[in-house]
Amino acid sequence: MSRALLVVLLVGLGLVGGCGTPDDETTRPTRTATVAPQLPENLPQLPVGTGDVAPGDAVHARGPLLMVNGRRIRLAPLRADTVAVVKGGVFFLNDDELWFTDLDQARPTGFDQVSSLVASEDGRWVAFVDRGHGPKDDHGTPLALVLAYDAQTGKVQRATYEGMGDPATDDLAARYAKSAPAVLGFDGKTMIVRGVDGVHRIPLEGGEPA
Repeated sequence: MSRALLVVLLVGLGLVGGCGTPDDETTRPTRTATVAPQLPENLPQLPVGTGDVAPGDAVHARGPLLMVNGRRIRLAPLRADTVAVVKGGVFFLNDDELWFTDLDQARPTGFDQVSSLVASEDGRWVAFVDRGHGPKDDHGTPLALVLAYDAQTGKVQRATYEGMGDPATDDLAARYAKSAPAVLGFDGKTMIVRGVDGVHRIPLEGGEPA
């Protein structure tokens, strides 16, 4: 075999090898779509009231006492750690439990793993972070669910997991320890929420979160 023919054969074999299956550097990874967790159904409806209290009133919590315009409302054996004033009543946290009072009686809401309770300035909306109804991660920590309710009807206005992490891949307890989910307040018909990845604006009457 001549030297020229050998060179041609070697080059030909090299070209064949180069046209085979791509190596790891050229193989593109398969994209996988992330499916958002399904929102829970049949969430509790919140109580509403017609008590003599409204946003702008002087409302303060002192353990088992709720002070409303100088009036002392006894909550014992409950206590009010955080309050949110709406038209006709006051929502409050007793530890992690969400309660409501129309100043005559205190009523449970059905939520017992709650944080970050906030009412809108006009008392139309009340929002909080629920830690009891979301899907759990591999360590048993539920995904935080942000809920906004119409305080006049007691019905859910908006429910979202936006910015709360991914139970399929995250250690939620670790992420929440670094950045605790919270409702920061309202801007008109928009709820401002802090998630594990920053601040999100959640429209209350439709539209995509930002």
